[in-house]
Amino acid sequence: MRLRQIEVFYHVYRAGSISAAARDLNVSQPSISKVLRHTEDQLGVELFLRRKGKLVPTAEAHELFAEAEDLYARLSTFNRSLENIGNRRGGHLRLGVLPSLSLSLGPEMIAQMLADDGETTFELTTLHSAEMRAALLEKQIDLTIGFEAIDDERLRRSKVGSGKMVLVSGKKLGKHGQPINPQIVHEARFIGIRDSGPLGELVEIALARRGIAPREIVLAHTYHVALSLVRKRVGMAITDEFTGYSHLASGLHRYPIAGFPSFPLYSTALINHPEQSLIDRAKSYARKAAADLRKGIEKLQSAHS
Repeated sequence: MRLRQIEVFYHVYRAGSISAAARDLNVSQPSISKVLRHTEDQLGVELFLRRKGKLVPTAEAHELFAEAEDLYARLSTFNRSLENIGNRRGGHLRLGVLPSLSLSLGPEMIAQMLADDGETTFELTTLHSAEMRAALLEKQIDLTIGFEAIDDERLRRSKVGSGKMVLVSGKKLGKHGQPINPQIVHEARFIGIRDSGPLGELVEIALARRGIAPREIVLAHTYHVALSLVRKRVGMAITDEFTGYSHLASGLHRYPIAGFPSFPLYSTALINHPEQSLIDRAKSYARKAAADLRKGIEKLQSAHS
């Protein structure tokens, strides 16, 4: 079946009549009938039974429609992509960020770029650390921002900032904005984080070195879920400060952790990316966005101290 035949079949099946399908496709009824007859002749089966002026799909039509619906949806997506490409006046950046940065650094960076150049378009995708290398090498993403330095000779990474870990609690534990002793989580109800990449390892090592063993009540797979559990007072959690001071943590109590190491922020892209100027510009905005967010966090901490 050609794409035109699939299109006609799809609309006839959904509309239930030749006339309705013709209106949907803005063509004449005879042309729809002709394509449909040709398709049935080609397949050697009837796709619709004609009963009292209506078209009733056969079992074969039901079976084909499941496939045609998926194909038609992908074709619609393809056509929208073509339209978007045609309407672009500037560059297009496919940005991949960690889920923990998807509500903070990612949007901040895009907003700043658009404020200076409204012609650039974006696609923002969330990726876990383990997914970033493949997404870049398979050219699904142009630039990633995460906490891990991806080591690959085909990729170029740049440090664009740093951050700190914070303890988040549903109740007040000390003076706002002041560092808190991590010993407070020893044997306390705690939301553990799994699949959190290098930051999860950072927290585990930092706690283990101090002999601190929290009582994990729940294991979450994202910091956003962990914050929701903290809000329900299931337990405390340790998150990166970008997540800890995002709007998801509004109303919760957040404390810098005394003696905890900071973590780096890296941007990574293909060494031979065809739009290197756009990548370089995006990296500079990533640095600025990270710095601005950190300044905002420090102001919030100072305001409560």
